Amino acid sequence: MKKILSVGLATMMALSLAACSSSNNAGTTTAAPQPQETKEEAPEAEAEETEAKAGEDSQAAGGGKDYVVALCNYSIGNSWRAQMEQEFIAEAEKLKADGTVSEYYITNSNEDINKQISDMQDLITKGVDAIVITAASPTALAPVVEEATDAGIKVVSFDNVVETDMQVATVGINEEEFGRIGAEWLADKLEGKGKIIVLNGVAGTATDALRWGGAEKVFAQYPDIEVIASANASWDYAEGKAAVESMLSANPQIDGVWSQGGAMTQGAIDAFIAAGRDLVPMTSEGNNGAIRAWIENRDNGLSCIAPSNPTYTSAEALRVAIQALNGEDVPSNVVMEVSTVTEDNVDDYYREDMPDSYWVHTELDEDTLAELYK
Repeated sequence: MKKILSVGLATMMALSLAACSSSNNAGTTTAAPQPQETKEEAPEAEAEETEAKAGEDSQAAGGGKDYVVALCNYSIGNSWRAQMEQEFIAEAEKLKADGTVSEYYITNSNEDINKQISDMQDLITKGVDAIVITAASPTALAPVVEEATDAGIKVVSFDNVVETDMQVATVGINEEEFGRIGAEWLADKLEGKGKIIVLNGVAGTATDALRWGGAEKVFAQYPDIEVIASANASWDYAEGKAAVESMLSANPQIDGVWSQGGAMTQGAIDAFIAAGRDLVPMTSEGNNGAIRAWIENRDNGLSCIAPSNPTYTSAEALRVAIQALNGEDVPSNVVMEVSTVTEDNVDDYYREDMPDSYWVHTELDEDTLAELYK
C-alpha cells in the first residue's frame, strides 16, 4: 500500500509534510470518534487535549518499552485531518496492545499557532518520550521543537515540515511531486495549449507552496498554457465552488482546472454543471466525494487524475518515532509514495458504501472506518 524511501538532507525542504486537507461536499467535517479509553474535550474548547491511559502494568512488564507518546495536531477542521488523527490512534492502540506504548496524548490547537506552541510546552512538561507533530507553521514551531529535542524527546514532524535540523525526521510525500503529477497530466490532456484556472490551498502553508511550485515548473515549459485565474480556496468544497463560480462568470473560455485538493475539485465540478458549462479536465485528490463526482460525470466528458497524501502519514510518523526510541537508525527524511488514482484504476478506489468525507488511501480497518463514518 505504501512505498517509503529515505533521501538526503538536501531534499528536506522539498518535502511537504503539510495538510493535504479537504472538506466533504457539504463543506462540513466528520470528526474522528475516540476509543472509550480516550478522553477528548469538544473541538471548540480552547484547550482540547486527549489522553489515553495504558492497560494493565503487567502488559508493559511483558517485554514492552512503556513509552509515552503524543500527537501534536494543529487542526481536525476537515475530514482528511479527522481521518489522519484516527490513523494515529489506531497505531497507538496497536502499540499499547503489545506493550510498546503505555499511554498517549493528542492535542489540537484549532489552527492557533500560539496554542500549538503551548501544547508542545505542556507535552514537554509531561515528560513524554516522543512527539509527532503536524505544525501550523514551519517556522513558528521550530523553537519549541528544538526545546523538546533538548529535553531528550524524539520529535518527528509530518504533513507540514518544521524548519529545523533538531528533530529525528520528517515524514510525508514529496508535495512538489504531487503538483508535478497533476500538471503534467493536465498539459498532456490539453496537448500543450489552453486557458486554465488554478485552485490552491491555504496561503502560507508548506503544502500549498510546494504543490503549486511543482505544478508551476511544469506549466513554465508550456508557453501556450495560460493561467487566467487562481484562488486560495483552503482545500474546501464551498470555497472552491464559490471561486470557480466567479471564474466562470469572468471567463467565457476555461479549458482545464489545476486543483490541489479533492473537495475544491468537487466544488469546481458542481460549479461547471450549475453554470451549464462543458466539463473540462481537472486534477483532483483521493477523496471519496471527489471520486464519486468524477465517476458520475465521466460519461459527460469529465476526466481527472488524483495524486494523494495518505491519511496514514500520522501512523508512519509514529512508527518512525518508535524506531528512534528503540535506538534504530532513522533517515532524516522519510518520503512516502504519492499514491495516485487514475482513469484506469478509479473504480478500484471508489467506495459507494462510504460517505464523501472518506479518504481512500488508508490503513484503517473496516470496523474503525464504520465507527469513524457512522
